[in-house]
Amino acid sequence: MGKADVNVNIWLNEKKRFADLFNGVLYKGKQVIRPEELEEISPVASVSIKNRVGKTRNMKKYRDIVMRWKNNATFVLLANESQDKIHYAMPQKVMLYDGMDYEEQIRNLWKQRMECQKQARRIGKPLEHLTAAEYLSRFRKNDRLIPIISLVFYYGSDPWDGPQDLYDMFRLEGSEEEKVVLEKYLPNYKINLVDAERMNEQEIKYFSEDLQVILTMLKYRHEKNELKEYINKQKRYFQNVDYETSQVIKVFLNMKSIPGETDERKVNVNMCEALEEMYNDAIKEGMEAGTKKKLIEQVMKKVKKGLSAEEIADIFEEDTEIIKKICIAIQTCEGQCTIDDVYEQLYK
Repeated sequence: MGKADVNVNIWLNEKKRFADLFNGVLYKGKQVIRPEELEEISPVASVSIKNRVGKTRNMKKYRDIVMRWKNNATFVLLANESQDKIHYAMPQKVMLYDGMDYEEQIRNLWKQRMECQKQARRIGKPLEHLTAAEYLSRFRKNDRLIPIISLVFYYGSDPWDGPQDLYDMFRLEGSEEEKVVLEKYLPNYKINLVDAERMNEQEIKYFSEDLQVILTMLKYRHEKNELKEYINKQKRYFQNVDYETSQVIKVFLNMKSIPGETDERKVNVNMCEALEEMYNDAIKEGMEAGTKKKLIEQVMKKVKKGLSAEEIADIFEEDTEIIKKICIAIQTCEGQCTIDDVYEQLYK
């Protein structure tokens, strides 16, 4: 898990925000899942699987966030996977994670049952009758699993073009009739994808202010003027955000740092000032890039006339080493490069 995902998960792990995310996606904003009904549980699951020759293979997986939701007398597991990049095997990954969680539940239920049997023997109580089929299954006829609902929270810049269900990962060839038959008997597994940047206004309205503001902000992160206008419009919110939100804004906007940033998590942050500085830095970088490209253009013209790096440096009164680097970059392109190509080589 990258540092970006860690900050996003810390942000979403707050119970009120986590409940808001699932209420927005599952119930269109209706407050069905309540923060006080959520219990954070270990995101780690491990299983031991035996192959046909009896060799055991141990597997362990780490979810991003898992909460147990108690809805009246019913339990549901809510899981979230955060992604900043497209994962082209995500349906299989989520299916594996869910399957391992179900396997762990089955194992724990059987373990509890065996402990009850041992306890009954110790105190002389009659043992519960277990059938041969139940022993074979390691699962009693009346046992039931806790259902799992998994979300994939994707906050990357590129539109999600990966599979959204297992069928998308298959190569089904042959006639349409054959495909229909295969699809009828091939079990499918879909992911519940939240493509954050591309949610429409109606979808965003299903969330509370906190998520609404941040998800809308994502739509403007590639246009600095529009972003600045939006930040000013939402000044009341951005002037006083909690530490976790400041860190997720930093991730979403690809900010290197936040002015005056500390590790003090109890201190709220004024992101308006930070974003204003980022905006001004972007303008400055743009001006610097323009100046550098202008110099590259002038050097390219002189190189075509056969002048040396030293001669060009004297003409423009520039540092000889800088001019030499530009000349070397031009030479590597063998005369086919553009100004942008040279700039990319030198400064990116």
